[in-house]
Amino acid sequence: MRKLFLLLFVLFAASISAQAQDYPKGEAWATYSLFRADIDILDNETLHGYGLGAQWNLSPYFGIAGEFTSNHGASGPVSIFVPGAIVVIPDLDTTVRVFVGGPRVSYRTKPVTVFAHALFGGANSQLRDEKGTSGFDESNTEFAMVFGGGIDVNLGKHYAIRAAQFDYVPIHTDVNARFGGGTSNWTHNTRYQAGFVFKF
Repeated sequence: MRKLFLLLFVLFAASISAQAQDYPKGEAWATYSLFRADIDILDNETLHGYGLGAQWNLSPYFGIAGEFTSNHGASGPVSIFVPGAIVVIPDLDTTVRVFVGGPRVSYRTKPVTVFAHALFGGANSQLRDEKGTSGFDESNTEFAMVFGGGIDVNLGKHYAIRAAQFDYVPIHTDVNARFGGGTSNWTHNTRYQAGFVFKF
């Protein structure tokens, strides 16, 4: 009887150990990115782009993630408030790049993985008159945060489709105060991503 209990204990411990190890140690992804920019002079324009990221998993439920997205759009005509004047730009080129990292929690099942994260880093916002003669070209890099999550549809042990990732992206920048006539030092942006995940 004692040997039977010992055998059952060993099998139970082995199953728990196998279950604990049955998760990817790392993940990497590439996505399409849709960024809703809270920039007053652009009237909250939607910017298109791409995202790249990686994640190191410390357990089945907790990991450290890093992400980079670059989104671009063009709009016009746009009136820019500059000291002592208003400049009308026929075609304003806008690029927002976000680079952040931080903790991510995941709930893993065989068909899907659901995750949520709080990421911190920076964002570079660039506004440029590419086709006009105004010479307007402004760029700044400021503190940024990303709060959100999403769902991956698993295609197997090593592959998944990122069906949806939704994020709130506040960026500390004076772009609205400097060029839009506003007073806020934050832009309150939103972002959607979808793409492909490789797990290893």
